[in-house]
Amino acid sequence: MRTASPRYTSLAAALFLGGLAGCAPSVEIPSPQVSLPPSFEQRAQTGAPASGQLTDQWWNNFNDAQLSQLIGTALERSTTIRLAYARIDEARAFRNQSRAATLPTGSLTGTVSRQGNEGLWGTGVDTRPVNSAQLSFSPSWEIDLFGRLDAIRDRADADAAASAFDFEGVRLSLAADVAFSLFQARLLAAQLGTAQETRDIATQLATAARIGNDRGLTSGQDVARLDTEAASASAEVERLDNELQIAKRSLLILTGTPTEPTTSLAIEPVLANPPALPASAPSTLLARRPDVRSAAASLQAAILTAEIDRLALFPRFTIQPGIGLSTTSLASGGGTGLWSLAAGLALPVLDRARLLAGMRVSEARGVQAAIQYEQTVQSAFGEAENTLARVYSGQRRVTELETAAGSAEKAFAIARRSYQAGLIDLTTFLQVGRTWLQARNARDAGRATLLSDTVSAIRALGGGWDEQSSEVADLIELFPDGTTP
Repeated sequence: MRTASPRYTSLAAALFLGGLAGCAPSVEIPSPQVSLPPSFEQRAQTGAPASGQLTDQWWNNFNDAQLSQLIGTALERSTTIRLAYARIDEARAFRNQSRAATLPTGSLTGTVSRQGNEGLWGTGVDTRPVNSAQLSFSPSWEIDLFGRLDAIRDRADADAAASAFDFEGVRLSLAADVAFSLFQARLLAAQLGTAQETRDIATQLATAARIGNDRGLTSGQDVARLDTEAASASAEVERLDNELQIAKRSLLILTGTPTEPTTSLAIEPVLANPPALPASAPSTLLARRPDVRSAAASLQAAILTAEIDRLALFPRFTIQPGIGLSTTSLASGGGTGLWSLAAGLALPVLDRARLLAGMRVSEARGVQAAIQYEQTVQSAFGEAENTLARVYSGQRRVTELETAAGSAEKAFAIARRSYQAGLIDLTTFLQVGRTWLQARNARDAGRATLLSDTVSAIRALGGGWDEQSSEVADLIELFPDGTTP
């Protein structure tokens, strides 16, 4: 019987492996369909000016020392940020673990033994103990002919980058939440001041009405109505004071100082004008928004996962060198050394159906990740447009509310003098007072809303973090830009 030569056997094996690799199906994950306009519609309609570029510490643009101090404390001590830091450590560990799994493996083993008789049993002749030692090292190295190991390393980097962007999203949301809470507390402080002023005026009028009633100048009905107004104003002061204490405690918890007394947090009824919005275009959302960058990194990881599963259908080649050393204390002994070199081949023959099914699962998840990326970009664009609309509308609204509050205050001052002079009745005076109170509260609420909407707009545009100064820059640099994979 004639046998084939080793040369033809090797050629046949190579052709077989090449054909097996060629039978591996391709992975089809469509590219995300992302198309953004060159500018935001709201900014184009209003012609609103821009003050500068997006910055990582946007809160400093408010020129508010308390806001900057509270956000700094929260970013250092809050349980939210500490938990996010712990997740970043986990992401680093997972990345290192995944990358280490692609490196050569092998253990260095050694044994030491001592053998002898020395009269332990029977009456045989004693012999000198024999000492022996063995040392062996047998590593294994997979040859990455088809790029499977490279894909595993790239996926580990993409997963780590997604975690880093998620961390930046948490950090950005925490800073914004502190700002929202502070502005809400200041609104309550302003409303409390208005309520206290209203209570004082009502109390003074009620006292004057009682004196007038004693002298027969006013009716008992007016006294009762003014007493009612004074009591209602006092109740409103109590309610707002309690709401302010709750807001202070919530803010202390948010900044990571929950056990501090609320008296340590001074809230002034100051609702200053917010800064102008920074310059930004829709395209910057892809590079600036942490959630968009995270979705892009997750999509990259999903694509690589599908590719890794596809490459699992290919043959795997390994090299297994080895070396062994041994020595004994016998006269005829000494030391010996052995080396070996072996090559391994693994073909997924019977596992092919299972591996194909796994690849299709990964492919479907990749398609979902592509759609999720599209959805994230669309949501980001819509959020930016909507917040810009609220800010520009809020600016016009606050201007009108300022005018209304000023006019209502003048009207109340005139009505108060007129009532004291007996020119108008009590009902008319109280109606003017309520109008003034409502206008003042509406103005303060409009100012607070504009401040909060400005924070929302800056966050929606992608301000609030910086790759260079971030504590997770080493992970973000693994996925350096926001382009679509």
